[in-house]
Amino acid sequence: MKLLVIGSTGRTGRHVLEQGIRRGHQITAFTRRPEALAGVEGLAGVVQGDALDLADLRKAVPGHDAVITIVSPPNLGPTTVISQTTLNLITVMKESGVRRVVTTSSRSIVASRPWLAVTLAWVIFRAAYADLARAEGILQASGLDWSIVRATMLNDKPGSGRVHTDGEPNPTGGHWQLPRADYAMALLDVVEDARMTGKAIGVNGAR
Repeated sequence: MKLLVIGSTGRTGRHVLEQGIRRGHQITAFTRRPEALAGVEGLAGVVQGDALDLADLRKAVPGHDAVITIVSPPNLGPTTVISQTTLNLITVMKESGVRRVVTTSSRSIVASRPWLAVTLAWVIFRAAYADLARAEGILQASGLDWSIVRATMLNDKPGSGRVHTDGEPNPTGGHWQLPRADYAMALLDVVEDARMTGKAIGVNGAR
């Protein structure tokens, strides 16, 4: 597939790039900081830009089969970065005729168990989660071929090559810690699978 990765220089984004290239995809990295891509070999292209700028997205989106977006706010304060990026991306994808989009989110958006962990996460990340929830709603109403992949607590441990996935609000198995390498694997699995269109799934680490 011809894939555009937004948020490509983050810790999860780099895994998506590297794993996607190994799978044989033609990957274009969209980033404000192309210098941060040093050491990533085999990219089909790099587009420097900011997803909050429609003109920048219009340079990047056309011609791709799908978009993977991995966006996080710059700090813990009030934010609309994720939802505005989602709105901009929907606009440009519709203009360009690109329909498939996979986006990251957090399992804590919908989970109610374990109560203490979810409550603490909302206390700390309330502003980001509120924006993630807005972005999810915007995407679900977009009419595009969307998938939402909600992760649990991410870490930088080596990937296991296995994850637990389900479509329930609360996890039905797996571990609350999820290596970013395994999350990237799950994002690529979802973008490759048309059966995941229109679904929001939770991803946990494997036990």
